[in-house]
Amino acid sequence: MRETTISTRDLTKIFGNFAAVDGVNLDIPEGELFGLLGPNGAGKTTLVRMLCTLLEPTRGTATIAGYDLRKEAAEVRRQIGVVSDGVSLYRDLTVEENLRLLGTLYDLPKNRMEQRIDELLGMFNFRDKAKRLVSTLSTGWAKRMMIVAALIHDPKILFLDEVTSGLDPQSAVALRRFTRDLCDSGVTVIWTTHYMQEPEMICDRVGIIFEGRLIQIGAPSELRQSVSEQTALEIETPNLPAEVVRKISSLEDVCKVTYDPPILRVTCTSEGAGKIEENVTRILIGSGARLRAINTKRPTLEEAFIFLTGGEEEIERFIEKGRGKG
Repeated sequence: MRETTISTRDLTKIFGNFAAVDGVNLDIPEGELFGLLGPNGAGKTTLVRMLCTLLEPTRGTATIAGYDLRKEAAEVRRQIGVVSDGVSLYRDLTVEENLRLLGTLYDLPKNRMEQRIDELLGMFNFRDKAKRLVSTLSTGWAKRMMIVAALIHDPKILFLDEVTSGLDPQSAVALRRFTRDLCDSGVTVIWTTHYMQEPEMICDRVGIIFEGRLIQIGAPSELRQSVSEQTALEIETPNLPAEVVRKISSLEDVCKVTYDPPILRVTCTSEGAGKIEENVTRILIGSGARLRAINTKRPTLEEAFIFLTGGEEEIERFIEKGRGKG
């Protein structure tokens, strides 16, 4: 069983009469890629800043890599790396010089620092860029470099706050792979984002945060099933005889069948979707039907988010309230 690296109980941050983070209870094991998903202003960054010792909680407790957040803040900072808009590199120094400076600030012994720099440059394909000024790196490589810099002191936990914001699609994909490799090596990663598709791509579990409250935690597949445990197959097949539709309706695990020519829609349990698709296709081909297209539609993480937060009107109300504060 993996050790718990982050544990919070009733962690709360109040500004005046506003609860930016409201009673968060959370346990994250070693090596997990945990996503915090919510719109801007939902409390993601405030929660991360508390866990990074940058903001003092109003109430509640937390342990980070075994250290008490309030009583052992200095030790907590030695266990974490942080990449966010508030963290930057020296653009007029080279990649290597930045790493050496940070190693010195973390008081790493010289031999260990040089060893760690060599490890990181090799691990993340930076050796051919080691002598380049940070200012000459592309946006994607600069974001990678910020992650490498956050790892110089070999932290157990890495916080990545909206790291793909502003990246082109190719760089965003590369950064997600880069992060997944980190978790596979044992680093625990907290990935905050307001992009609904990202956690579904890479996260082991996702916490949905809204109006400061952590309202649901689970694997992406579990959150999707909170909307519906059903999957819909949509098949474009013209001139389908009624007896074929009835035969498909009689299949085990089929919940509902409708035929609005030329679209045959078969709703079934998500667990049985693979078998249903195979059996429906076999029946259609056996009957001589023409198949133009087959699409499988499952609930998305975005649909789960909308469902769990009270619907689109509630989200729009929250966003408008945030704009009013600005």
